[in-house]
Amino acid sequence: MLVTGASRGIGLSVVETLASDPQKRYKIYAGVRKTSNRAGLNELRSKYPFTIRPIILDVTDSASVKSAVRDVISSEGKIDCLVNNAGVEIYGSVENVTIEEAQNVFAVNFFGVMRVSQEVLPHMRKRSSGRIIQMSSRSGFRPYPSLGIYAASKFAMAGLSETMAAQLKPWNIHVSLIEPGPVNTSMDFLAPYGSRLTPEDDPYWNIFQRADALYPNPLNMNPNTQEPEVIAQFVKKAIEDEQPLFRYQTAQYIEKQARNRFVDISGKTQVRELETILYPDAAGQYHNQSLLRQ
Repeated sequence: MLVTGASRGIGLSVVETLASDPQKRYKIYAGVRKTSNRAGLNELRSKYPFTIRPIILDVTDSASVKSAVRDVISSEGKIDCLVNNAGVEIYGSVENVTIEEAQNVFAVNFFGVMRVSQEVLPHMRKRSSGRIIQMSSRSGFRPYPSLGIYAASKFAMAGLSETMAAQLKPWNIHVSLIEPGPVNTSMDFLAPYGSRLTPEDDPYWNIFQRADALYPNPLNMNPNTQEPEVIAQFVKKAIEDEQPLFRYQTAQYIEKQARNRFVDISGKTQVRELETILYPDAAGQYHNQSLLRQ
């Protein structure tokens, strides 16, 4: 098991949730950057010393990703599950976020997911087994008005993931999206605002402020805000479900919003459509195993 962005927030909760299950006995490699504060992770490791292993992993650095995956494979011989959790957020409109700021968001939320997946998938295909859990967002199908760049990165990841779910079926590799709304983490509450315009020159500042769409206040929290431990349970469910869904919404109100966007909120219908295009034999079943490269 490899979890990215595991030093805090949802990633840390995923590590704790999996490590605390005495029956499954997961072996968890917790990916963190060199500069990450590892106090919480170190505390967990002292509690579960044989279950958790921190590993240096920066999803924006190809060399770091290759080294981390190589280390896990060398130690365990396999990676059963990849949890692409690392993510960043930024507030602002298309006008007040700089290109560089937007590129930084995509570097983690999209290209980071792509980079780690590219390194892990050959090992999963070789074993014809695996789970990839993508930490998406409600913003990945229904944008929040002041999080356009963040939403764009999650839309991109969702599109990539949907095609992956279809492409990887012959190798018995399942891909799932976890779609929370606001979560009580530092990413949600400490996300920066675009710096291209000053508040005085920003035509959207007052609009966002009036809509209470800036800088969520942890002391006056949105009643829909969920704790990271709740989201971690959905990750665990996606890992352990015998027939995992493509999409997991983490609250009823998000399911309701999803129904306004999708006929089938599980995402299985959309993936099935792609499967039948790629693998038309027996309505999506791929029988010619000799053509599959491991």
